[in-house]
Amino acid sequence: MRKAVTISIILLAVLLGVFFYVGFNYEGSLPEAFCEGDNCVVRVIDGDTFILGNNESVRLLCVNAPEIGKVGSDEAAAFLSSLIEGREVRLERDVSDRDKYGRLLRYVYVNVSSGSEEQELFVNRELVHEGFAEVYIYGDDVEKCREIGE
Repeated sequence: MRKAVTISIILLAVLLGVFFYVGFNYEGSLPEAFCEGDNCVVRVIDGDTFILGNNESVRLLCVNAPEIGKVGSDEAAAFLSSLIEGREVRLERDVSDRDKYGRLLRYVYVNVSSGSEEQELFVNRELVHEGFAEVYIYGDDVEKCREIGE
């Protein structure tokens, strides 16, 4: 009987230790990325905004996806996530560096495998072509808007 009580107390202590450890170290999401570095996408916010490994927020240029809570927003965010989350991206600037919210304004590219070769996918264009976003022109950042909409 005494041995059973001792084992139960030890098991309880171990379980409580695990719960406290997980509780204090859990940040509310799965591991953020499979890559490392400043240009690694750690989290997609919505269908046209994401966070990099250096905590910079990036807003896709010439693209507008449905806002959070609107019809199609979850699908747009999921599609963008499937393209870039946990992957390294290449960012290209147009005229403006940042928007009024402090987000980087960029054209975004990611390498994808197609059979035995890799090619670069233009993420902004892919969102529009797959129907998850519309072309949206704002300010002077228009260099690739026509290409995105074609």
